[in-house]
Amino acid sequence: MRELRGPGKLLHRLLVVLLVMWTVLPFLWLFISSICPHAELLSYPVHWIPHHPTLANYREILDTTSSVGSKFLLGLRNSFTVSASVTLACLLFGALGAYALARMPVPGKRSFLLSFMIIRMLPSIALIIPFYVIVIRISRYVPLFDTTWNLSLLYNSFILGFALWILRGYFLTLPRELEEAALIDGCTPAQTLWKVVLPLAAPGLVATGIFSFLLAWDEFLFALIFTRTTAMTAPVVIAELGSQYITAYESIAATGFLASLPPILLALLFQKYIVSGLTGGGIK
Repeated sequence: MRELRGPGKLLHRLLVVLLVMWTVLPFLWLFISSICPHAELLSYPVHWIPHHPTLANYREILDTTSSVGSKFLLGLRNSFTVSASVTLACLLFGALGAYALARMPVPGKRSFLLSFMIIRMLPSIALIIPFYVIVIRISRYVPLFDTTWNLSLLYNSFILGFALWILRGYFLTLPRELEEAALIDGCTPAQTLWKVVLPLAAPGLVATGIFSFLLAWDEFLFALIFTRTTAMTAPVVIAELGSQYITAYESIAATGFLASLPPILLALLFQKYIVSGLTGGGIK
């Protein structure tokens, strides 16, 4: 790639700085708002540096004896439970299904993949009514509504297709000769998958797992419709902090800042796997 020089290099750096500011400033403002008292947060003109910073907002939302704290901590726990279960399911079934679609002569596999992607591309609101009818009818016999495992099933219905698509593309980039050599050495197809293919596909698996976790963690509409009290996730709890008469902006900022930390930490820890996994899966 040709190295930029002169005005082109300066323009490139300026665009990078603007992009970083565009990305970081909202998160910085969220943190500033979370340590501001309510009156100062609503004062005019806006203060980028709080005059009276406080951690009272964080103490409130982390206090299990307060109504806000108990709801938020329950929402965090539910979000972790649902996101972790969705991630494990997508990695397990996604890896098995993607390997079959990449290596085995499955009849109609293109139509199968296309159907999964169509479901993923549909807006969430288009799936709410049919899913709601199904869940309500099943709930007559099995307690399904307002449960975390119901959310896990719903999320897998549209996140699993994404996992299949990414992992299949990554498996197609792996040389068949390594699998054939393992089979010649006496490995069964299952052993070949476990001992050869999956270790080589580690970047793709990590990238798929992180994106599956993020999609489940950030999902709001399904959690809003299919939960009431016990299974509410963090996004729903944060949205409920606003009411008709008063909106606790400082509490919303504090809960939003804490809820955004897990995805950010995951992205920072595994950023090289995310890039290599997605680019590797996009070669073929």
